[in-house]
Amino acid sequence: MNSSNEKRYTDLTYLKSVSKGNGAFEQKMLNAFVLQAGTDMKRMKQALVIMDWETIHMIAHKLKPSLQFVGLHEIQPDMHQLESIAKQRSDFDKVTELVAHIAVVMEIAIEEIKEILLSFGKK
Repeated sequence: MNSSNEKRYTDLTYLKSVSKGNGAFEQKMLNAFVLQAGTDMKRMKQALVIMDWETIHMIAHKLKPSLQFVGLHEIQPDMHQLESIAKQRSDFDKVTELVAHIAVVMEIAIEEIKEILLSFGKK
């Protein structure tokens, strides 16, 4: 699905270094990311609709370590900025823009990780 010339958003270097080659651990962490990140992004979008700053802040804060684990470096600055703005309850337009961008990248990253998880069954 993802040819070699397409940009990949995920980089599992950190996860692989932490797992020390334990494929079962990697698989568990990736499955957890897919389930939790999808749920969290749905909750974040719902919170945005009702301008629930606290929930947006909480989810952004909660997702930051997961981004590190799966190497989603591109949206880490966005997530930090989103967390900060939501905490201050300030720039709603910027929050909307950040959530939209984060959601697109997360959706692609989740698909990338699902592909990786399929490869575990082939080993």
